Amino acid sequence: MKKFKKLTSALVVMTALGVCSAPVAAAVQPNMAKVEERKARKTQIVGERVGKTLVKAFDLYNEEKLDEAIAVLLDVNSSNEFDTATLNRFLGNLYATKDEKQAIKYLTLAVKPDVLTFNDQATSMKLLADMLLQDKQFQKAIKAYEDWIMFTGEQNSDAYLRIANAYYLMNQHAKVLAPADDAIRFAPKPVEGPYQLKMAALYDLKRYKELVAVVETMVQLFPENKQFWVYLGNFYTLTEEYGKALSTLQMAYSQGYLEKDSEVRMLAQMYANNNIPYKAAVTMEKYMKSGLVKKDKTNLTFIASNYQSAREFSRAAEYYGELAKLTNDADAYRRQGSAYSAVQKYNEAIAAYDKALSLNVDKPSSIYMSLVDAYFYQRKYKEAYAALMNAKKDPAMSRQVRSWESYIKDKAKQKGISL
Repeated sequence: MKKFKKLTSALVVMTALGVCSAPVAAAVQPNMAKVEERKARKTQIVGERVGKTLVKAFDLYNEEKLDEAIAVLLDVNSSNEFDTATLNRFLGNLYATKDEKQAIKYLTLAVKPDVLTFNDQATSMKLLADMLLQDKQFQKAIKAYEDWIMFTGEQNSDAYLRIANAYYLMNQHAKVLAPADDAIRFAPKPVEGPYQLKMAALYDLKRYKELVAVVETMVQLFPENKQFWVYLGNFYTLTEEYGKALSTLQMAYSQGYLEKDSEVRMLAQMYANNNIPYKAAVTMEKYMKSGLVKKDKTNLTFIASNYQSAREFSRAAEYYGELAKLTNDADAYRRQGSAYSAVQKYNEAIAAYDKALSLNVDKPSSIYMSLVDAYFYQRKYKEAYAALMNAKKDPAMSRQVRSWESYIKDKAKQKGISL
């Protein structure tokens, strides 16, 4: 547990975060005096005939004869409002296990007259709301949960969570936030569900600053959830806080939380975004070698270009070579040649440039000019001049060719070399 405390403390320092307090007023405000009146009302008892029917149906249910139990209840009628509501309540409970729409029908009939005992009425109202939500009647489900809160006076976290979820499923993302906050406030201890709904809603609303604040709270409250750290690192990029994104991902990485290909690549990208190309390349390279990250064009290019930015030219050349073998791409060979030239490995550079030229590169003149450079610094003036003449075929290179031509001729003359 110490490591989690250390981890979350570091994040608090990093973000200077304070958990915002929720508004005082809940979304639903029950009249508690009326709630107490309902609780105190006289309890009724069903008539003898209905009572015997209920016992028989219950016995059949216990014998796992559900259809027979339902048939027994459907076969009884009563003129007494309480007896009828009780029969409908039992039917609603039985249908809830097999037929949502029938359950909704009978539970609605059961609760409408409001004659059941307080507990039976409350239980039936809650089950009706659950059935409506399950049947994707979201607006009716929201009303049913609110009615249940009004009836019982219970500010229940789970009910508010379900209301928030119903709004989310209707794509009414702005309306998710208030009941999600109530779900958070009334939970006996912090639970992830309401925070996840807030996170999803704020993301869909593109309210990224608020989104980041919520996920910062999530990693403090639930530091063991690996995915929340990844979310936070990712969401910091939406607010262009790349330093915080990197710090968060580094903390997650140090705890072994980054386990997926996408997560490792995100960390490597954050190093690159924060101008730490060596770490970017090394990280990607490590997990490519382990097999977690694919050896493909994108990832090889990433490693090679970041090693080049870090001035690790030999390693850049190695990975440009890997890229070239994979893609047979002229530009990859050209880049490999450039990296070799940077560390004066001219023979290797020339071989790479020649390979690029053999692949019918779009603009060969620039590669010929790179060959001029590689040959010249090996004092191979004849080869340098031949490459220069090939570059000269491109009018766009005329200025560079002129500056090199006389220089190469002078050097060759000094060495007694005939061009």
